[in-house]
Amino acid sequence: MAGKKSLCKQIDAQKMASILQTAMDTTLVIDCRSFVEYNISHVLSSVNICCSKLVKRRLQQDKVLITEFIQPACKIKITVQEKQMVVIYDQCTTDVEALMSDSFLYILLGKLNTSFQSVSLLTDIPLCPFLIKCKKSLERPRMWNFS
Repeated sequence: MAGKKSLCKQIDAQKMASILQTAMDTTLVIDCRSFVEYNISHVLSSVNICCSKLVKRRLQQDKVLITEFIQPACKIKITVQEKQMVVIYDQCTTDVEALMSDSFLYILLGKLNTSFQSVSLLTDIPLCPFLIKCKKSLERPRMWNFS
């Protein structure tokens, strides 16, 4: 797919652990799994954004800004002017290039790219093993939540 700009960088668990250690306070982690999966385990400061037909349509039609959509659920202030890093996790996507253009994640990534300088997708790893693996390496307490 020569000439096609990638929607985002893809990162692995080690890079994600590094981000959480060094820049957790300025990193927005978006968890796109279902509400039930999110409540079982998630990165403590993450925001759960699941797809509904209404949300998807509103984003596609530019009826809501991505920052307005995220801010009510977010624990950190969303400021587009700053170099705020965004990391997205959905547990299913292993290759961002394989996303269909009408998928929620593709639309979400496109909107995030228009508002934030750094957008990454955590790929190739289920979240629970990632959190267990990172729990040992992260020095800061309470960076994850297991319900």
